[in-house]
Amino acid sequence: MNLKTANLSNSYSRKFTLLALLTIGTSISLSSHAAPLTISQQQAVNAHFSKLAQTQHAAETQMTEQLKQDFTQQLTVQEHEFMNDICPKYGMTFDVTTNACLRS
Repeated sequence: MNLKTANLSNSYSRKFTLLALLTIGTSISLSSHAAPLTISQQQAVNAHFSKLAQTQHAAETQMTEQLKQDFTQQLTVQEHEFMNDICPKYGMTFDVTTNACLRS
């Protein structure tokens, strides 16, 4: 894991922790009331949970896309390093445009 990925993961860890705490706090708060919720209160709670779910989904999607991009970039760099090392062993040079070893 590189530094950028670690910072990204740490940032999302904090957001997910906050989201979990808010959810748990809301659940405890709701269960401690003796009177049942009114219709408008229940609608507010439902709207809140819906927004939480949307926010979590958006954060997960963004994090997944960023991780995919980072992985693809790292893989490309590693492939090029490997090919730059292996091609000369066979008397060839690595061509970045074709991603192939070419005879010199």
